[in-house]
Amino acid sequence: MELKEKLQKVQEKLENANINPDIDLEFFFFDENSNPLTKPYILVKYYPTETDVRESKIELSQSLLNEEVDNIVGFITFQIENFESEIDSVEFGGE
Repeated sequence: MELKEKLQKVQEKLENANINPDIDLEFFFFDENSNPLTKPYILVKYYPTETDVRESKIELSQSLLNEEVDNIVGFITFQIENFESEIDSVEFGGE
């Protein structure tokens, strides 16, 4: 499977994944000509409160891009969940 097709499948699966509605994903996979970027990434925006937004950038390394689509989606989902947990523990978890 070529990189362009793989990135499209990853984006499609993530857009349809059961991710917290307080999280927005912005995909930076392609340039203006729909060519895959050399360093594709996802910008994760988490809104722990109505007035607060936190961002994290998940870069897709070349070794990750060599994996199967489901493995890439699993890695990204795991990163999103970790980011959300970190923010929640800081925002809501302690003194």
